[in-house]
Amino acid sequence: MPELPEVQTVLDTLALRIKDRAITDIRILYKPIVSCSEKRFKQSLIGQHFRTFKRRGKYLLFEMDDLTLVSHLRMEGKYYILDEKTPISKHDHVIFVLDDGKQLRYNDVRKFGRMELIEKDEEYENFKDLGPEPFSDKFNLEYCRDYLKNKKTPIKTVLLDQSFVAGIGNIYADEILFAMKIDPRSRADLLDDKEIRTMIHETGRILNEAIQAGGTTIRSYTSSLGVTGLFQLDLMVHTIDNCPICHTKIQKTVIGGRGTYYCPNCQKLKKQTRIAITGSIGSGKSEVSRYLREKGYTVFDCDEENRNLLEKGNAGYEAVKKTFPECINNGELDKKALSSLVFNDASRKKELEDIMHPLILERLNEHKEELLFAEVPLLFEARWDRYFDQNLLIVTNQKILLERLKNRSMSKSEALRRLKKQMSVSEKKKRADKIIYNNGSLQELHSSLEEWLQEIRC
Repeated sequence: MPELPEVQTVLDTLALRIKDRAITDIRILYKPIVSCSEKRFKQSLIGQHFRTFKRRGKYLLFEMDDLTLVSHLRMEGKYYILDEKTPISKHDHVIFVLDDGKQLRYNDVRKFGRMELIEKDEEYENFKDLGPEPFSDKFNLEYCRDYLKNKKTPIKTVLLDQSFVAGIGNIYADEILFAMKIDPRSRADLLDDKEIRTMIHETGRILNEAIQAGGTTIRSYTSSLGVTGLFQLDLMVHTIDNCPICHTKIQKTVIGGRGTYYCPNCQKLKKQTRIAITGSIGSGKSEVSRYLREKGYTVFDCDEENRNLLEKGNAGYEAVKKTFPECINNGELDKKALSSLVFNDASRKKELEDIMHPLILERLNEHKEELLFAEVPLLFEARWDRYFDQNLLIVTNQKILLERLKNRSMSKSEALRRLKKQMSVSEKKKRADKIIYNNGSLQELHSSLEEWLQEIRC
């Protein structure tokens, strides 16, 4: 399929060959190529001159005297400038007769290409969903960071998405990712700022070099008009047998239905493993989190984030005040009153969760660490296990639990009431990926955690 450099090459070549040429006649041999009626197409264009040549993504824009002809080559579209005596090919579908006796022929084996007429300077409907041009100032760190932050799809898929950036196709996406040293299967939202800057830079560099070389000729596509692309001589990974850097055999896979080439040695796979830590109140979750932090791991504390979001001036504060007016005291949110209310009323608890859970999840998604732990007390009750790759359940027998809660100045009846509100331990065990029992000393708990960490690292 023609990509941005090939389209630009066609456009630049046509600008040299037919600029200011007038159309004296048009023959339409396959009507679906033209979006309007044959009569309107001819009446609108005959007598018009090719004045200005522009590109938007993979679209060619021919600005005439009074209107613009938009052409999309799709899979196999090509333009040829030929003498009128040249036999018409069965794949020549639209013929523009020019005032110098030459013919501009649109040739398309698959007949997927389309032509449309729009008013001069009109915003073409199909452009509304196109992302910025890769050479545009709008294709910058801030834009890319914001676009990618929630994209859990492979970065190769995102680069091919024309709503992200216009013009990149399969070949150049592979080349850009090789230059970035990023595996095409990597999750797009895990790219850091340095990698995003590299992506922006390499996109511009590679596409510019391809334009200078006249595009890439692979399989049946040529840039036509007597111009043969030479960028294929500079390809580093796409359709290459061995990596030119480390000589490792290039791997081929399919991502989003497109054949994808990458070096398994040079290109790093960006992935994230999220592990949730849960357990009953008093089971020892906090000690597990403390130990993991001491070992250098990042632990996201859902309860702490919830408290932070409910602080005055933060995202959840005003929303909760508006939804729970009965918990306002002297104009401020009374958090104790809020806690008591939702603890005893399941419907109001659901209202609070509908406000706070998306905010907490957004904060969680900001973390890009390859291995991320999160302390989630009500993991299964809130169905948050779906957001994690694995979960760890800390289990402590009830006698020890009650003793620990007593040491927190909680009465036995209150402790039992709180435990009863949570999902039963037997049910949690059914859903747990890993269970660690915390019925002994801290040393025993730490030893169990070390064994578990070894399993994860392996």
